[in-house]
Amino acid sequence: MSAVISESLCTGCGLCARICPAKCISVEEKAVVNESRCLSCGHCGAVCHAGAVSSEGFKAFSVHDTEGSEVERILQGKRSVREFLPDAVSKEILAELVRYAEMAPSSRNTRGRKYFIVTGDKVTELEREVIAGLNSVAGPAAFFIPILKLFNRKRAESLSSLKKLFSSMQNAFDSGKHPVLCGAPAVICIASPNSNMQGKDDCVCSEQYLMLYAENIGIASCINGFTQIAHKNAERFLGVPKGYTIHAAVMLGYPKYSYRRYVRYGEDITWIE
Repeated sequence: MSAVISESLCTGCGLCARICPAKCISVEEKAVVNESRCLSCGHCGAVCHAGAVSSEGFKAFSVHDTEGSEVERILQGKRSVREFLPDAVSKEILAELVRYAEMAPSSRNTRGRKYFIVTGDKVTELEREVIAGLNSVAGPAAFFIPILKLFNRKRAESLSSLKKLFSSMQNAFDSGKHPVLCGAPAVICIASPNSNMQGKDDCVCSEQYLMLYAENIGIASCINGFTQIAHKNAERFLGVPKGYTIHAAVMLGYPKYSYRRYVRYGEDITWIE
């Protein structure tokens, strides 16, 4: 089910198209959704000041004005932001984010996490390393695609699509764009010791604490899964100690656009009574 934009309410401002992660919205006089590409993520509904966006059906969303307690409004308003202002986030604020992140639970209360804060031009250097890592993962896989097609066409098509995606990222980066880290002023990577069987859970838990506190103080955030895929390249660049693995990476900055409403999704619940 895709987003639906009311032609009568749409002002044609194009804001929904600029923030759409799937790039499935085009605007001439009015906004139009390419249904085949829509993720039904609700970004367009949350950002639309005219209330022109809706969606119906399973795994769709509905748009509401924020309400409730301060905690409820923070949870309602949190979005994965990929459009940032160029303003730097101060070291004091970034350190504060880590302080609250480290309040998250950890397995056996060991708190073995390490945080790596990347800012300024180093973010672009990290992005270069991550893209190189993505291409190194996809490159060898391409050799097996023709063979894989004989046994699992769907898997082969998926690998081929990833190879094209990573190649397009390299081209975009070479032309001065930021397809992976989105021009974020800061990135925080979280690593845990390989000896900890729940290390990934520990990192993800602290990542969520960090992002929710960031939302509370006006800092936008977005998880960056590409850095986790290419974690070995990121670890070399960041100087992560041997025996540790990056399990979480978060882009941070001041949001370029304001999300005016919150989006509620359809829940898939099974009650066992």
